[in-house]
Amino acid sequence: MKTILFILFLVGGKVITVSIGNAQSLGEVRKFDLGDDLTIDMIWVNPGEYLMGSPTSEPERNALNEQQHNVTLSKGFWIAKTEVTQQQWEAVMGNNPSKIIAANHPVEQVSWNEALKFISKINTNGASFRLPYEAEWEYACRAGTSTAHAGVRDQMTWHFGNSGRSTHPVGTKIPNAWGLHDMHGNVSEMCMDWYKDDISNDNLDPKGPASGTRKVERGGQYTGRIRHTRSADRSSGEPAKNAFFVGFRLVHD
Repeated sequence: MKTILFILFLVGGKVITVSIGNAQSLGEVRKFDLGDDLTIDMIWVNPGEYLMGSPTSEPERNALNEQQHNVTLSKGFWIAKTEVTQQQWEAVMGNNPSKIIAANHPVEQVSWNEALKFISKINTNGASFRLPYEAEWEYACRAGTSTAHAGVRDQMTWHFGNSGRSTHPVGTKIPNAWGLHDMHGNVSEMCMDWYKDDISNDNLDPKGPASGTRKVERGGQYTGRIRHTRSADRSSGEPAKNAFFVGFRLVHD
């Protein structure tokens, strides 16, 4: 039997509803309600195993930090269908720091530290949203594939060659096989982990090194090269700094 828990709490004077519980199938969708008809759709991802990183035969791979290795994720998780939008950010935080202002475009120019403040606000009274761990992010991005992209590249990806030097509304490119949009391109996405070049020995529920100076960023972005939109590509940024090409998506345990 499916178990669903509804949590009600206040953010900025608005009643917030989140439905969580035991999913029955891969790709099941639940809605997180921000009020004013704003929602964040969360998609269920089953636990599983996969090859993280890229094979030596993959064009434009980075041999320094894409060592291919087996990873097991022992628990399933909810992950947002798209990146957090400017409209969603503003509903919670009351401001919009983005360089390219458009309600349904991904929020950008927010630091890792600021993203955690957003998450803290929506975690009032027992919700457990967070950023994805890097291994979760790549697992969700690949959606069962082992190729450089999880489908036909330009049907899924906003990059330097097709973006017109702008972010785009979330969800306008086709999703991967698990229903997730914009995992390739639009804006790079922050992860929980501290960055380290070689993570190939971290194989069970990886969470990255215990400390560091930079946080992992994934997915490539609209002003970047196509090579950086590959599923295995890894980059990083300082947690206190913001950038016009970096945003984030949510995970819920």
